[in-house]
Amino acid sequence: MKNKVSIIIPTYNGEKYIKETIDSCLSQTYKNIEIIVIDDNSSDRTVDILNIYDDRINLILNKINLGIVKNVNNGVNISNGEYYIFLGHDDNLPSNHIEIMLNEFNEDTIAVYCSNMGIDGDGNQTKINQPDEIMIAKTNNIMFEFSIDNFISSCGMMHRTDVFHKIGGWDERYLHYGEWLYYIKELEYGKIKYTSKTKAFYRTHETNITKTFKDKNVKIILNRYKSECRKMAHLFNDNSLTENINYFINKFKVFIKLKELKIFIKKAIKYEK
Repeated sequence: MKNKVSIIIPTYNGEKYIKETIDSCLSQTYKNIEIIVIDDNSSDRTVDILNIYDDRINLILNKINLGIVKNVNNGVNISNGEYYIFLGHDDNLPSNHIEIMLNEFNEDTIAVYCSNMGIDGDGNQTKINQPDEIMIAKTNNIMFEFSIDNFISSCGMMHRTDVFHKIGGWDERYLHYGEWLYYIKELEYGKIKYTSKTKAFYRTHETNITKTFKDKNVKIILNRYKSECRKMAHLFNDNSLTENINYFINKFKVFIKLKELKIFIKKAIKYEK
């Protein structure tokens, strides 16, 4: 049977939510799937919970912590699906998600994404991250929008696996974030499409990895990564005069924010000493 879909789930100390995440994958109406879970050397009960699933999941156990980017790459590289989804260990998929996403692919489509419904630590729905009309407008001018910021959430997004192999996966120079740079490279091989027919569930809580972005050292690397993404998208885009102006205005705003950040870091280092 063709059109197998691989769901790649990196985990690290995810005991609180991992069962709910995997159960949402197992309950999919589309059954030709495989679930690959890569545990990044968890110190809590995550692995004990994962072992309950036996052969329903392909469980990979890391002896050391490798970070999300390497785990995504390792997961996709051992997968057997023509398509793959990267899913956080605390996020969920509606039961018909894979079926809907798969039906959205055309010949020139290399990835399909959707908006997300936010859920809190207790599973209560909070808000949709962006209205459909905004996402559609940005997708229609996608490379320019990527030169400003990453507006696409990876949660529930489906990609062609052969394109992943052509690109060489996520850039492993960065441990914890790689999707924005990957999307830009991915566009060389086709179109990224938005669908309003489904919404994945993205969970926000106190242990999200994005909470670590407040650390000053993480911020330095993250801003370096963002700068590279914006520059690459700008170079790849056939910019109009207006887009060029908007790009450089945004670049100046980012520069001002970074300057303020550097002043803050210097003060913080001086205070620590």
